[in-house]
Amino acid sequence: MENKLGQIAAWLSILAVPLAYANVGLALVAVDFDLSTFSETVLGFRMVAIHPNGAALTRWSMLSDMLGFYLMLMPLALVMRSRLKKHGEQLATLFSLFGLGYLFFGAMGAAILSEVLPNQIHAYNQAPAEASQVHEAIFLAFTYAIYDGVWGMLNSFLAGVWWMGMGGLLRQERRLLGWVTIVLGAITLLRVFGPIEMIALSIYFVLAPICMAWIGVDVLVSGSKRQLVSGCA
Repeated sequence: MENKLGQIAAWLSILAVPLAYANVGLALVAVDFDLSTFSETVLGFRMVAIHPNGAALTRWSMLSDMLGFYLMLMPLALVMRSRLKKHGEQLATLFSLFGLGYLFFGAMGAAILSEVLPNQIHAYNQAPAEASQVHEAIFLAFTYAIYDGVWGMLNSFLAGVWWMGMGGLLRQERRLLGWVTIVLGAITLLRVFGPIEMIALSIYFVLAPICMAWIGVDVLVSGSKRQLVSGCA
């Protein structure tokens, strides 16, 4: 049963990679690849609002985010706790709780935005000029709350502790992978600090899916080796 869960978790983490990158790609399409909109939220909203498919692209971007960066990685968090507990059961459990918190709150934030943002874009485009500002304000309020509060502050802390802690345990058996995971955790924690937030966020978007898929592949390979040894015994 444990090996079966490991296989499921590993494949989900691998399949999550294209979804995670689709989240970023769809968001870029919605703003015509204008990177300045990621630091200028008002400009970003207005560019998405005038895009003929802005609402749909935003919805699918958030759904890809919910799956690719969060929900599909939950089984991996459980598997890694089981795998790493031999290096310190209490620490493995503690770090896994941080990881599950990060994955749950992250998915919740993406789910909320997948409904609120497209609806406000539609309402903004259909409302008379004097009422459109209300829908813009609602859009921006939810965006700031989730991006800066849940993802930027809470999740950066939870994910940073999870990845650094997990990497510290993992490097005892997979030195390179462990150090890469520690670096990912440190970069994620840097998202809390404004002056380098966008740099850290850019590295996170690229490195996080690769790191999780790498761990998934390692779980698959380790499981195959154990099955081979058991079969030869």
